Amino acid sequence: PFVMLMKSISREQVVYGESFDVKLRVFNKGDSPAYGVTIKDGDWSPSMFELIKGAKETALDVLDANSNATHSFTLRPLFAGEHAPAAATVGYAPSSQAARTTHTSNLPAKLPVLSRAEKYTHMALTVGRVLSLNFVRTVWGWCMVALFWGSLFGLVGLIKLQKKMRVWRHERAVAEIEKMK
Repeated sequence: PFVMLMKSISREQVVYGESFDVKLRVFNKGDSPAYGVTIKDGDWSPSMFELIKGAKETALDVLDANSNATHSFTLRPLFAGEHAPAAATVGYAPSSQAARTTHTSNLPAKLPVLSRAEKYTHMALTVGRVLSLNFVRTVWGWCMVALFWGSLFGLVGLIKLQKKMRVWRHERAVAEIEKMK
C-alpha cells in the first residue's frame, strides 16, 4: 500500500464562537490494501477549541487499493487569535501481521480566528473594496475617505451658513431702517 493523508479546513478564517469543519482524507494509491488504518488529529486543544460533532480520530479495518476514505469533525473556537494547525497522522500495516507504518498529513495554512468585531470590519472592508473598485483597501484608507468627505461637507455647510447669516443680517438691517421711517 501507498497511503497518504490530506488535512483541510472548511474556511480560510473562522470567527470566535462559530463552528467550522476539519476534513481528513486518507488515500491508498498502492496496489494492495492497507490494514488497521488509524487516523488521528491531536492538534485541536480542548482549552482552545470545543469539539461539536464527530471525533478527532477514527480507525478503518481495511483501506482497499486505489481507494480513499474521509473523516470529518466540527469544532468551535473558544478564543480569537491565530492558530497554526499541526499535521494529522495516519498509521497502517501492509498486512494484518506486518509492522505498522506512520505518516503525517500536509500542514494547512495558519488559521485566523476573528472576533465578531473583526468579522464585521472585514466584511465592511470587502464591501468597501468593491464599491471603491479596489481603490480603498484598509481601515486607515476609509478613515481618510471619511475625513475628506466630512471636511468637504463641513466646508459646504459653513459656506451655506455664512450666506444665511448675511441674508439674515441684511433682512434685519432693512427691518430696522423701515422702523426708523
